[in-house]
Amino acid sequence: MDTLTGFYVSQNHSISTTFAVKVPSIKTYEDGEEVEVNVAFRSNGVRWLDPLAQLLPDDTEVIAVDNSHQGIYTIGDIRKKIKEL
Repeated sequence: MDTLTGFYVSQNHSISTTFAVKVPSIKTYEDGEEVEVNVAFRSNGVRWLDPLAQLLPDDTEVIAVDNSHQGIYTIGDIRKKIKEL
C-alpha cells in the first residue's frame, strides 16, 4: 500500500502511463463534448489518481493519455494490475 495515498500499488516495472476516462463536460454538456479525467497512473506500479475511479464498473474503458495501453484497457484491468502486489 502506498503510505502517502493509502491506495494499493502494484510493483510491475513498465513505462509510465496516465490512464483517463471520458466524461461529459459540465460546461458543454448540451453540445455532447467530453473531457478526459485522469483515473490512474502506472510507473513502477499502478495507483489510483482519483478515488472515485474505484467506483466505476470494471468494463469502463480507459484511455492511455501519454503512452501506450500496455495491456490496460478498462477499469477492471487497472484493478487486476493493482492486485498484482
